[in-house]
Parts: sequence; C-alpha cells; structure tokens
Amino acid sequence: MEQQLHLLKKPFSNYLVILLFVIVGFVLYANTLQNQMFWDDDDGILKNQYIKNWRYFPKFFSENLIAGAGLLSNYWRPILLSVFSLEWHLWRDWPVGYHFVNTSFHITNAILLFFILFHLFKKRWLAVITSLIFLIHPLQTEVVTYVSGLGDPLSVLFMFLGILFYLKFRISKKTSFRSYFYFLSLLMYILALLSKETAIVMPAFILIVDFFFLSCNQGKLSFKEKLKEIGKEILPFLILAGIYVLLRATSLNFINTFNLYNEENIFTSNFHIRLFTFFRILTIYFGLLFWPFNLHMERSVEIATSFFSPSVIFGGLMFLGLLALAFSQFKRFPVLSFGILWFFIGLAPTSNLVIPISGLLYEHWLYLPMVGIFLILVWLGEVLTKRYNLQKILIGILIAFLIFLSVLTIDRNRDWQDPITFYNQTLKYAPTSYRVINNLGMAYDDKDDYEQAEKTYQRAISLDPSNPVAYHNLGNTYRKTGEIDSAIENFKTAISLNPKFIFSSNALISLYLENKNYKEAREVLENYLDYSDSKIDTLFLLAQIAIEEKDFKAALSYLEKALAIDPRNQLIQISIGNIKNLIEKSTF
Repeated sequence: MEQQLHLLKKPFSNYLVILLFVIVGFVLYANTLQNQMFWDDDDGILKNQYIKNWRYFPKFFSENLIAGAGLLSNYWRPILLSVFSLEWHLWRDWPVGYHFVNTSFHITNAILLFFILFHLFKKRWLAVITSLIFLIHPLQTEVVTYVSGLGDPLSVLFMFLGILFYLKFRISKKTSFRSYFYFLSLLMYILALLSKETAIVMPAFILIVDFFFLSCNQGKLSFKEKLKEIGKEILPFLILAGIYVLLRATSLNFINTFNLYNEENIFTSNFHIRLFTFFRILTIYFGLLFWPFNLHMERSVEIATSFFSPSVIFGGLMFLGLLALAFSQFKRFPVLSFGILWFFIGLAPTSNLVIPISGLLYEHWLYLPMVGIFLILVWLGEVLTKRYNLQKILIGILIAFLIFLSVLTIDRNRDWQDPITFYNQTLKYAPTSYRVINNLGMAYDDKDDYEQAEKTYQRAISLDPSNPVAYHNLGNTYRKTGEIDSAIENFKTAISLNPKFIFSSNALISLYLENKNYKEAREVLENYLDYSDSKIDTLFLLAQIAIEEKDFKAALSYLEKALAIDPRNQLIQISIGNIKNLIEKSTF
C-alpha cells in the first residue's frame, strides 16, 4: 500500500501527521467539553480536599487515591492526584478544562504511538493508520470523555515516552547521550507506575520493542543473543518493578493490594476458573474492537466454571492460536508477532490471571491492548494490497471503518453529558446494577427531584436490602423534604446493617442535635465509639453533649477516657480542669 500511495508518502511529513491527529482528536471530542463531572469525579476531584491545597501534596505519596474525600481505596496514584491538583488550581470545578486536558493527553498518546511504530517498522502508513484508529476508536471514550479515566492516558503517556527514550538509547552511538536517554526511560517508568498500577508491564513492552527493533535493524542475531542483550538493559526496570510491588504489599497496602475481593470465593481461589473466564472475556473483547455498539459501564460476565461452553472453547482456541502464531512466526512475520504480544501484554494486568481484581471486564481495559490488533490488521491490508492489487477496495474499507468509528465516538460522548443521562443509558444494559441505580438516585437528589430520587432509592433497596448505602441516601432525601421521622428510620436501618457506616451515624447525630435530642445523640455516639477512627474526637463530642445536658460527671468520664488515649494532650487536660470547676460550682 505504501508504495502505491505516492501522494501520501514523502509529503505526508511528521508535522502533517501531528496536525492531522490534533484536528481529528479535537473534532471528535469537541462535544465533550460541556459534559458534566460525576461518579468517581466526585470523590477523586470535587470532594477531594487534598488536591485543593498544595500543603497536602506529601499525602499524595503516602495515602490512597480518595483519602482526601475521607474514603478508603487501594489505588495509589500520586502523579494522577498531582495533575488533578494542578487542574483544580487552574479552573476549580470548570468541566471544560478537565475535558480539554483528557483529550490533549489522548491526542499526545496517538502521536507518540505513531513515532514508536514508525521507528520500529519504518512504515509510515502502518504507523499512521494504526495510531489513527487508536485515536478515534469509541472504546477510548471511557478514559477520555470520563474525567476520572485520566489515569490510563496519563500512565500510557509516560510508558510511550519511556519506550521512545529507550529506542533513542539503543540508537544513539554517543555514550553520554545513551546514558541520558536510558535514565529518562527509567524515570518515565517510575512516573507511569505512580500514575496507574497497570504500567507495571512496561518492561515487557520494552522487551518486545527491543527484540523486534533488533530483529529489524541489527542483522541476524540468534534468539539467545537477542534475549541476553535485552536482559542486561531491562534488569533495572525489573528492579524498579520489584520495589513497587514490595511497597504496595507493605507500607502502601491500604486494603489488600493482591486480592481486591473482600473474601475468598470460587473465582479467587481457582486459577482454572479465572482462566476459563478470561477465555470467555476474550471473545467479548474482539467483538467490542470490531463492532463497538451498545457501549456501557457495569458490564456483567458469567463466571466460567467449565471449559466446555462455546464462548470458552472459542476464546481458548483463539488465545492458544494467537500465541502459537506469535512465537512461531516472529522471524517471518515480525509485525504479526509484535502485535499479538502487545495485545496480551496490555491485557495482562486486568486479566485476573496474575492477581484477582475487583472487575471482570471494562471497555477501557482495551485502551492500550487494541494497538496490537489493529497494527496486525493494517499490516495485513498492506500485504494484501501488494499481493492482490486491492488498493482501491482496501482504501474504501479503511475510510468507511474510520468514519464508522468516528460517528460512534461522537455519539458515545453524548451518553456522558450529565449523570442522569449517563446512568439511565447504563441501566438499559445493566438494569440490576445497584451502584448505578443508587448513583442515579443521587443525581435526581442533586437536581432537587426528590420524588424521582425516592423511587430510585427504593428500587436499589429492593435489589439489595442488605446494603446500607441506599437507605442512607433515602434518609438524606427525606431530611431535605422535611420528613424527619422517615429520615431517622432509614439512617437507623443503615446503621443496623453496618455499624461502621459512619455517614449514617453522623447524619443521625446531626439530626438529633438540631432538635436538641441529646439523649438519642449520645446513644448513637456511644454505639459508634467502638468503630470510630478518631476516638478522641468522638469522646470530645460526647463530652460536649453531656455538658449541654448538664451531666458534668459523664462529660468528665468521656474526657478522662480521651486523656487515657493521649496523656499529653493539653486541650484535654484544660477541658478536664474546666469540667472539674463546673462540678465544684454545681455542688454549692
């Protein structure tokens, strides 16, 4: 194909490629600029106090991703938080700025991908078309249109830069330049890991890039010679990966880094079930790549307990067949082998084969892996063009495919315009998703549509009566509409289901204090004391309530318990002195 297309060969310079990608990228995602922020944007950005003040910057590196919102997760992404913090200081909660940044990162990644592929295979058309498909595919909307999805484009940006610097290191003949580029590649790996944990596989990408780069440019080295040469260069990357894993397993293990499920189950404890399920998911992935209709969050996949089902058998044969091709044809068809290995390396962190994670399938997990599959297709198109003179037919198919993907991307962007639109669209395909239904209720509540909010929360409760979240949110809605008794009832139900559910305890205490029901407030606080993360603050509040009730002896008891926890706390000591004075005065 490249030889026949004279118009687009030499004149189609790198600058024109960059310009093309910038124009196409911003045209496709222009309709996202006015989209609202919601879902994880709330906890990660809008309610995250850490990103709003640079004094909390050290906490980016010592606490979990949403600690600034008072929540716990096992995600540790300090560079992502740094970007969000910078954005917050630039435009606060203005959605346009965040969407512009997400789109810019994605376009930059497409440009970097072009340079990587062009450096590797010296085929401009192969690099341009593959990178263009990466840019416009509608599956990418889940990390581009969705503000909180920035972790993927950000980590991939550093991975691509790391790969490019590594290539520069391999090409450069000056020792000083080689060391400089190698150091930059290592630095990019660190930044990628600090952006999202899936970047752990970057050394594997470098391995295949180096292997096929040497294969194409360094003559006839034997397989063992190539691996030996590459191994020496990759060792520092593997050491960094080991340090990262060690940190995540120890001081940065906020919940359970290596098993995000709360307890063992048939899926987590049986590798063969995870493997069979991965085979089933593989067939879905290929369907999404070539027929990306009905895209949505909260996809459900049936766990495969047996190999003997059509989707599992087909996925297993596909998996084994592709790997067999990759390892048997790497000399004859390096692009084919490279693409297959790229695809599976990209899927590895989310495959559940190494570590069970809290999800089976998300569309954005194909953000990076898709490059390998479309690289193979573009290469096949070029081969067919040269062999069978199918230039016009294949160009027509390519243009139609690009237009097809572009239309779907623009249309998918509209689903993300606001939370009510998004959640209702998702529920068409995931009608039993408790999380989505609950979030839809909160969206109605935010719009002061309390009637719809109440109905939606009741729907969530009917799906999972044992979950306290919808009861709590329903209580908040009743509180806003003045139905205080109903609010109290729902807060109590939430607490009975989960005594550690601090949000309902706080809401119930607040309601009681507003109405000067001190006895009830103390009762809730005393029950919560065993679960409180800050017992001193809880005891202080109990003491204040006891003072309001003129129960100074109880107040003194609470403060003495607080002092036992922190004997050097001067505020507690002073407060105890004040209480003792009040007790003395009350005896006269």
